[in-house]
Amino acid sequence: MASPRYILRVSVEVHDQNPISGLESEQLIPIGSLRVKVTQRGSHLILQAEDFDSEDDAKAFLPQIKVGLWSLALQHNIAFSPSFARREIIRSTDPEAAAYNFANLCIPVEGQLQPLHGNTDEGGYTIFPSHENIVFFSLGKSTARGGASWPAIENTLREGMQRSRQMMTEFESNLPTVFDLYLSHFYENTIQARFLTLIMALEVIAPVIDKHHTVMPLLAEFETKLEATIQVTSDKDALSALKSLQEELRFRKGISISQRLRSLILNEESLNASEREDLAKKIGDAYGLRSTMLHDGISDAQKLSEAMDTTLRAVKLILRARLGLST
Repeated sequence: MASPRYILRVSVEVHDQNPISGLESEQLIPIGSLRVKVTQRGSHLILQAEDFDSEDDAKAFLPQIKVGLWSLALQHNIAFSPSFARREIIRSTDPEAAAYNFANLCIPVEGQLQPLHGNTDEGGYTIFPSHENIVFFSLGKSTARGGASWPAIENTLREGMQRSRQMMTEFESNLPTVFDLYLSHFYENTIQARFLTLIMALEVIAPVIDKHHTVMPLLAEFETKLEATIQVTSDKDALSALKSLQEELRFRKGISISQRLRSLILNEESLNASEREDLAKKIGDAYGLRSTMLHDGISDAQKLSEAMDTTLRAVKLILRARLGLST
C-alpha cells in the first residue's frame, strides 16, 4: 500500500478593494517538484500546495506561502486578513452518509457522490491527506472589481515562494508582526490610524542599539547599586518604586526610538547616501508628529498627509528589501 501524500491549503480573505481579475478558473504554479494551485472563492484567495511526504513537510512549506502573499501585498497593494491559524477539520464518521446529507442540504450533485471526509471554515491553513474530500464553508460575499491581473499575480507569487526558500533563515523573527501591521493599515478608517499603524511597523523592525560606549559603564554601575538597594528594601511602596526604576533603566540602555528609526533608514543599501539622509530626516519629522498626536491629540492636516506618504514609502522600502524585491 502506497504511503499517503499530503496537501497544504492556505486561505486568506482579500480586501474588497483589491481583488484579482483573470482568476475565474484554477491556476497552477510549479515550485520545484511541488504544484501550487491558486483559486479565488468569493473574497478568499486560496493557495493549495500538493504532494508532500508528511504533515511536517507540508507545514514546513507554510512560510513560503506567506512570503508569496506578503509579496502580493507589497507589489500589488493586495491587502488580506493576515490570519494563518490552523483550522481544525471536523471528521465524518461515515463519509458516504455525510456526502449524501451535504448534497441534500446544499447543492444537489449529479452522478455518483464522492465520500465527504470532513469540513471546516475558510481562512487560515489546513493539512490533510490528498485522498480525502474536505468541504470548506465560507460566509460573506465576493466584492471583486477586477484589479490586478493574474499574469502579474502569478509572477509575484512564484518569485516570492521561490525566494523565501533561500532567505527564510535570514528573516527577522519580528517580520511577521511587521507585515501584520502593514496589512492592517489598509483596513483603518482614518489617516491618523493608518499613519500610527505604519509608524508602529517601523518601530518593530528598527534595530535595538545600545547607547554610546561611554554611557554603558555608567548605567551598569548604577544598575548594580540599584539592585543592591532593592535587596535591602522592605517598604512595599519604596520597593515598587525601585523596581519600576529598574525596568525603566533596562529600557533606557538603548538609543531613542527616533534614533533607531534614523539608523534603520541610514543602513538601507537600496538608497544612495543623499536619499538615505533625506528619508531619515523626513522619518524623524514623521515620528515627531506621531509624538505630538499622541500627547496633544492634534495634527496639521497637510503635515499628516506628508508624514503618511513618507512613512508608507519607508515601510514598503524596508519590507521590499527584506523580501529581496526590487525597490
